[in-house]
Amino acid sequence: MKKIMVIGGIFLMQSFAVHSQQPSPPQLTIEELEAFPFESEEERVAISELSVMQEFALDSQRKEIEDLVARKLGIISLKGDKSDLEVLQLLLEKGALRRDDVRGWQSLGIVFGDILVMEHGLTWISYQDDLAKSKALRWQKTDNYVFPVTFFSKRVQFKENFEMLDAYDEISKKIISFKN
Repeated sequence: MKKIMVIGGIFLMQSFAVHSQQPSPPQLTIEELEAFPFESEEERVAISELSVMQEFALDSQRKEIEDLVARKLGIISLKGDKSDLEVLQLLLEKGALRRDDVRGWQSLGIVFGDILVMEHGLTWISYQDDLAKSKALRWQKTDNYVFPVTFFSKRVQFKENFEMLDAYDEISKKIISFKN
């Protein structure tokens, strides 16, 4: 038997064993299904300003990328704006980060996030849900979030190839959409 639930706006289907003593589920028409009051689990989310430790972690990882840029490319500092995308792309092309260097990829995500902050007016915040506490970007006081810290590390984990400018354009379109 399958159970359909809506969690956070996403339909989930869960299979489970049916015991012979349970009555069979009702058969619903499409109209009845659309109006059906599905069970919903409210996701508990706490949003706050970054803690001193989170700020320190971001600064440390920014510094790691700046040091890598200086060592590998001879560029002394990043500007923090869209022009840094070319520098970050050069890092990728030079193979400056190993695929298994999760911290390095997440550091790259932080610098990328700083570009999004500069170009789109987002703010770094602390986002805590039932699973974990994360650093994220938020548009004003809305429920619109971007999670740049893990953006690249997850893609590398799944062996996806990407270009910095394409990644920036992809996320920028989503940001512009929720800003409107």
